[in-house]
Formats: sequence, structure tokens, C-alpha cells
Amino acid sequence: MWGWSAGYLALGGVELDVIDPFLAREDVYESVSNSLRLANVLESVNLVAGYSPQRVEELAKELQHKWSLIFIDGDHEAPALLNDTIVCEPLAEEDALILFHDLTSPDVAQGLDYLKEKGWNTIIYQTMQIMGAAWRGNVEPVKHQPDPKINWNLPKHLEHYSVSGL
Repeated sequence: MWGWSAGYLALGGVELDVIDPFLAREDVYESVSNSLRLANVLESVNLVAGYSPQRVEELAKELQHKWSLIFIDGDHEAPALLNDTIVCEPLAEEDALILFHDLTSPDVAQGLDYLKEKGWNTIIYQTMQIMGAAWRGNVEPVKHQPDPKINWNLPKHLEHYSVSGL
């Protein structure tokens, strides 16, 4: 099943614009649409086939707005996530939160590093893939308590970050 992240965010009341090149495949588009329909959130999710960062810029121009929540979960090879972050930063509202998935990869962490260097607040969430958040303005990221049954170890490239719940 495709679309889990989008589904969970939409169930939380977030209206989404989802950009993914796999949405150009009919089977993937149908799977995501069906998942979102079954969750009763399809009407709050705009599914857009395309590659970032180009499609992100195009969509921002088409919609004529910025986003207060951005979830970056894309190509894990450098410099893809860094490029996505660089394009997304000026498209973020003054009060904004940018979430990163799969920070276990040093290449993915480059995006969070970039925002930290630009003055954004940052935090790490100890989850299986390690999530990260960067925020600015009147936004407060959710607090998270890592599973106490797991002996968590941060990869070396993330050791300079604060961890939520610790």
C-alpha cells in the first residue's frame, strides 16, 4: 500500500499537496488514491506526479501560496534532499515546520543541517528511521518520547542535535 505518510497527516486534519514521481504510474496512483479514499481523506490530498525540486517550484507558482508544513521524504542520494530543502525553504511560511524522514542517511541529514545553519530551530525524533524537524516563527513541534525499551544510539552525523524526549 502506498500513501501511508500522506494518510496519517490528512487524518490529522492537514490539507496536503503530495508530489511524487511514482504517482505518474497508474498502479501507484490508484493504490494511493484507494488508501486515501478508504481513510476518508482523499478530498484533502492533492496528488501531483512529478519530480522535486522542479515540480515543487511549479506547484507553488500554480497555487500562488506558501506552505506552513513541509514533509521531505525523497531521493536519499546526495545532493537530492539538500536541493529539495533549498527549494522548499523560501516556499515556507514565516511560521513553518519542515519534517524530514530517514535521517539515518547522512545524505538526507544534509537538508536538516542546511536549515540549522540558516537559523532554524531543529530537533531529532528517535524512531526506526529517525525523523527530524526544523521550525521557525510561531510553531512548536510535537514532543515525542522514544520507546524506553530500545537502546537508542544516534549515528555520528546526528550527534550535534537535540533529541525530543531526552
